[in-house]
Amino acid sequence: MLGLDEWFYNFSQFFSRLATPENLATIKAPFTEMHIYGIFKSAEIASVVGGLVVHPIYRIYLKNKVVPETITPNTYKIIRNKCRKLQGRFLLGGIFLGPIITYGYQKITNMSEEEAKEFCYKVRCNTNGLVRDRSALVCGLIGWYWKRFQGAVDGINIGLLYSTTHEILVKEHGTPLFKDKILPDQRISTTQEVEKSASVFKKFISTSDHWNSTK
Repeated sequence: MLGLDEWFYNFSQFFSRLATPENLATIKAPFTEMHIYGIFKSAEIASVVGGLVVHPIYRIYLKNKVVPETITPNTYKIIRNKCRKLQGRFLLGGIFLGPIITYGYQKITNMSEEEAKEFCYKVRCNTNGLVRDRSALVCGLIGWYWKRFQGAVDGINIGLLYSTTHEILVKEHGTPLFKDKILPDQRISTTQEVEKSASVFKKFISTSDHWNSTK
């Protein structure tokens, strides 16, 4: 799956037997993973800015422009819809800009594949960040089903609110959702360790007399 199988196992946590420390540290498409990460971050930032900052400011602005003589029963509904459309456009812009910004960052920093792998591994091991992204995705999809991109903004913001609550309260005093099956003390320290183990195993197979005799 475009080299993203291990990323999906870790992010979704759907397949517990495949969510292993080795798969967690196996990163086959680091630059693609970084682009996915960039989309998540841009979408989350755009949702916060569009839904919680620009939306209320624009609504106040439009309300102040209304002349009392022209007010109709639908005036404030029209204003609300305009503001919701605007927040949806912010989300679309964030999704569109995410890969572009990520690509620019990779080029400006001359990031090597090994550096990209280490970056992705830190993202995979960032429990709070994963809860944030998972919550934003799930709630955003629910919001999208409700009101397309306008609703997705509300859903993402609700997901971000939950992830903040999770980090402050739920993680320590409750039963967390979207938790990782691999605990921090079970994780492999670097991605190179998995690659070295794989290369040693391949070398053993290629030089094994028993293996060669069975071919």
